[in-house]
Amino acid sequence: MTDQLTYEEIVERLAPCGIDCQRCVACAHGRVKSLATELRAALQGFERMAPGMSEHAPALAGYDRFAEVLDSFAQAPCPGCRSGGAPLPFCTAPACIKERGVDYCFQCSDYPCEHNAYPEELARRWRLQNDRMREVGVESYYRESLQKPRY
Repeated sequence: MTDQLTYEEIVERLAPCGIDCQRCVACAHGRVKSLATELRAALQGFERMAPGMSEHAPALAGYDRFAEVLDSFAQAPCPGCRSGGAPLPFCTAPACIKERGVDYCFQCSDYPCEHNAYPEELARRWRLQNDRMREVGVESYYRESLQKPRY
């Protein structure tokens, strides 16, 4: 249960910027990958039936494309930025927190800073997320974040 997670377990799930890696479509150990893998297994062989069923369910005419997207989700490759995943080119947070000995940006004495070159919307979200973690604590922030859409 998420209410029982320790601070250390939450640190494994939340990136230094406050984004929930576990709910990302690219996360190798995330919920989307797990659910996509399960759905892909449940639909095994359906690609042969979809064309015939598309007469009654027109959306199935695009089943091949859906299967491609599902496969992509099931093959999510990113281990997360704390585990050496390929961070976004404008994000320096993973290296910066290691250098400064903190878990999250808000814990740094330089926060907020200009180290990252986030696009405007991401910069806004980064600031909101870190401000909220500082306000309520990491554990409470994480529980709150689970009640909101990831994207």
